[in-house]
Amino acid sequence: MEGALQKSHIDLVSIFTAASNHMHRCTDIDAIMRVGIITSTQLFPASAAAAGRISDDQLEVYEYCDTNGWHPCQLQINGGNYWLKSLHRHKHITIIQHGTKPPLFDAAHLPALAHSRQMLAIPVTNQHGELNACLLLFSETSSPLTAEARALLEQLTSMMAVAIDNINQLAESRRIEEDLEKSVATFRNLVEQIPAITYITTLDRSRLLFVSPQAEEILGYRQGELLDKPEPWPQHIHPDDRDRVLAEIELSMQNNTPFHSEYRIRAKDGRDIWFKDAAATVREHEHDLYLQGVLHDITERKASEKRLMQMAHFDQLTGLANRGLFLDRVDQALAQARRHKQGFAILYLDLDGFKAVNDSLGHKAGDELLTEVAHRLRASVREVDTVARMGGDEFTIILNEVSCRTSVQHVADNLIKQVAQPYHHIGPEYSITLSMGIAFYPDDNMNRDTLIKAADHAMYKAKKNGKNCYFIHQP
Repeated sequence: MEGALQKSHIDLVSIFTAASNHMHRCTDIDAIMRVGIITSTQLFPASAAAAGRISDDQLEVYEYCDTNGWHPCQLQINGGNYWLKSLHRHKHITIIQHGTKPPLFDAAHLPALAHSRQMLAIPVTNQHGELNACLLLFSETSSPLTAEARALLEQLTSMMAVAIDNINQLAESRRIEEDLEKSVATFRNLVEQIPAITYITTLDRSRLLFVSPQAEEILGYRQGELLDKPEPWPQHIHPDDRDRVLAEIELSMQNNTPFHSEYRIRAKDGRDIWFKDAAATVREHEHDLYLQGVLHDITERKASEKRLMQMAHFDQLTGLANRGLFLDRVDQALAQARRHKQGFAILYLDLDGFKAVNDSLGHKAGDELLTEVAHRLRASVREVDTVARMGGDEFTIILNEVSCRTSVQHVADNLIKQVAQPYHHIGPEYSITLSMGIAFYPDDNMNRDTLIKAADHAMYKAKKNGKNCYFIHQP
């Protein structure tokens, strides 16, 4: 299988974000499989792709996709197959090389698959580590699988696994809610079997009437601790989410609609766990009696979304804001400055001596140097300020709420001093300093791009003036 298609970080984030959104809107597993197939063909130059469920050790595939579209098929591979055995045993990506004679598949029924020289089988495991599906990529050429390609595939199948688990959990929850209407005894028996917390509360959610035993496994609280405690149930909600959730509860009661929300609950050991909460009012003879609902643990999904957001807005090496987020922060600074009639400054920074370190000591030493410089820059400004990496050894800083130029000059002097301190991992023979350009709003301009260019031009003048200094833009 050839390596991944050449995609930028932004392209990859866009692809994975779209896949995540589509998967979590899917109402059945087959739809999730289709999203996985389509996404894999966006990432990899496969001649065909397919996905199938694994039941009783047998892989069943009912359709595949190639450059001509979707095609039905009847492909069944039993558990005795050598590569399917390996997939079950190791749960790792498996590469199967095919000779041209005899072909693996019947050319009359599966022409796109019959001409493949190589097949890549990627396992999809559930939250218990069990193999329940498989993604297949077919190629007419043979080449090794790169580490980057492997990581992208594993991230895709991980998203598929989370979406499939959510579908299974929601299906189980719906089944339980239907059975609840039959009897309380059946209700109690069934809710103890699902991987979620089921509960019953008063209509205003001030007091728990019932909570399933899963609360101890997920949150660390025994049933009695939650039911007998005098403190209201909302006190367990994360403080940053509490007001929002209480407002959503109030709105749900006013509109007499089912309650749906996502928020964090503080576990007994102090961990914050993300839950998707779905609840409905139980009525009898047109009278509202209580609320019954289900809490699903979505911490893994939230972590995946956070990772995608991190990739989209932050530099992966230094953790600083990237170019896109920096431009957005400049727009915010402009809006705030106009609203409050304040000034701010943009600093454009370039390292002196970085190329010598990178060329002589290698990229690892260069990366460590950039990471340490980023740490020093961040520690030298306030929390309200923004430090960004524009690429290579270029950085930018937004100093907000600037009242006078003198204060900015003090910050600039300190930044130059901090960056010039020794770096123990590269040795004293390498000197690292800073050349900096400074532009002010509104003195230099009131346009974002012009302000940035002004700071950039001033930085180059600092370079020409001998480096290890700053230069203030002169209109």
